[in-house]
Amino acid sequence: MKVSGILTLLIFHLLGEAIVRATGLFIPGAVVGLLLLFFTLLIRGQLSSGLEQSSKTLIGFLPLLLILSSAGIFFLGEAFSDQWLAFAGAIVAGTILTLVFCALLMKLMVKPND
Repeated sequence: MKVSGILTLLIFHLLGEAIVRATGLFIPGAVVGLLLLFFTLLIRGQLSSGLEQSSKTLIGFLPLLLILSSAGIFFLGEAFSDQWLAFAGAIVAGTILTLVFCALLMKLMVKPND
């Protein structure tokens, strides 16, 4: 994992946090920072090798973030027992929206071979 890639991610995260603090937006600073990074990469049209390598490494650790929510549902199961339908609906809707968004994004980003 290259330090330049991690620094790039950190800088955009901090920029997002600063924008949220300055404007009072109700969006997490990390989301604003990732949107800034996304649009910056769209404008540049290329990805640096450091950012690519760091991103691939971090994506490998992404499933670890699910452990906390799984443990919370496991230990607080009785409190959520009457809300299982809402949880299932949110999971299904979130999955469908994610798949549609990713498909549209891939269609936008991948250039056809002529």
